[in-house]
Amino acid sequence: MDSILPGVLNCINEGLVIISVDLEITYWNPFMEKLSGKKSEAVLGQNVDKVLPTLERPFFHNAVQRLINGGNPVFFSAAMHRNLVSQDHRVNLKINRVTVEDKVSLLLEFIDVTNQFQRISQLRDYVSQLSHLNSQLKQKEKVIEKLAYYDKLTGVANRALFDKFADKYLNIAKARGTMLGLMFVDVNEFKLINDTYGHNTGDKVMTRVASLLTESTRKNDIVCRYGGDEFLVLLPDIRTFRDYQAIADRIEANKKRHIVQDGYDIWLSLSMGISFFPDDGQTIDELIAKADEFMYVNKHEIRQKNL
Repeated sequence: MDSILPGVLNCINEGLVIISVDLEITYWNPFMEKLSGKKSEAVLGQNVDKVLPTLERPFFHNAVQRLINGGNPVFFSAAMHRNLVSQDHRVNLKINRVTVEDKVSLLLEFIDVTNQFQRISQLRDYVSQLSHLNSQLKQKEKVIEKLAYYDKLTGVANRALFDKFADKYLNIAKARGTMLGLMFVDVNEFKLINDTYGHNTGDKVMTRVASLLTESTRKNDIVCRYGGDEFLVLLPDIRTFRDYQAIADRIEANKKRHIVQDGYDIWLSLSMGISFFPDDGQTIDELIAKADEFMYVNKHEIRQKNL
């Protein structure tokens, strides 16, 4: 062997063993010492299938004989052949025929795949962690979206979400030449409710009003808390005034004149106004202003009835 060759082979991170045609070990590199736990000086000159009893089998001897006779390189998979070197390492075995000055030797390469399996396992764990983290991020995104677009107290849309849908549905109505309805709903004498029964009870009353509007409107309608005691309801796909009237009737039918909250018998009254695109305005602000105007007319009528 050239003087530099042993140094090169000693640096390779594979178990390298060179054997004669009589299966006598002539070279055993440091990485093979690590794999097998057997020192080079203890195995040189020994028969390989005595040093590695797993190789004392027909599959190995038949492969060796074919190679000696000029056959192709042989590969044995760690998945098929366990414990080729030790129980602590899973290795692939590759055998090549080497001829130097008409002298035939066999090169056995023991490739440790234990670390590869560990890395695959680690990669699977990492992918699982990423999947879990992704799920957590999606949940947080939902929480952030809820904080950004929904009223914290009542759970209905806030003004930011209302503006988003209002622009969308107004553009659709303009493009299709259809109507868009907008309701303005106010809780009558809500300040009196707060002052009489406390803000905690008032908040619960406001939540019940939001639920009433949500239950009484259609699936695609947008209920929004516009202010302290004010709600907006966006009504897409309104064809006639009768469509609005059916929704208003449901609200009136579901509304109770007196509700019991926190043990208090509370009088509940709502004032409602409605505006329609295109008759009452060309922008959302114009529709809100017109619906607000009609709502105050309704509020005045309710006050007159209660005098």
